[in-house]
Amino acid sequence: MSAASKRHMGRVAGLPCCVCGTMPVEVHHILEGRTPGRKSPDWLAIPVCPDCHRGSENGIHGRRAMWRVMRKTELQCLADTLEAIYGGFQ
Repeated sequence: MSAASKRHMGRVAGLPCCVCGTMPVEVHHILEGRTPGRKSPDWLAIPVCPDCHRGSENGIHGRRAMWRVMRKTELQCLADTLEAIYGGFQ
């Protein structure tokens, strides 16, 4: 992992959950658009709390109940994450 990638992942880990807003978080590599069987690059990571990440009901790897309630997608969370870290683009 490059130094830039480590800095980016640290910044992602310092944000609240992109779904419910709680802390602490786990860094999730988004699943949307990736090649099956391969991990997404570190630049495509979002902060999610353990329940929104691994919870059987609410989690991205489960039934995604909280994701549906909050009307969130991984790509929306990625956009929010990048904006929070790097600011808006002109």
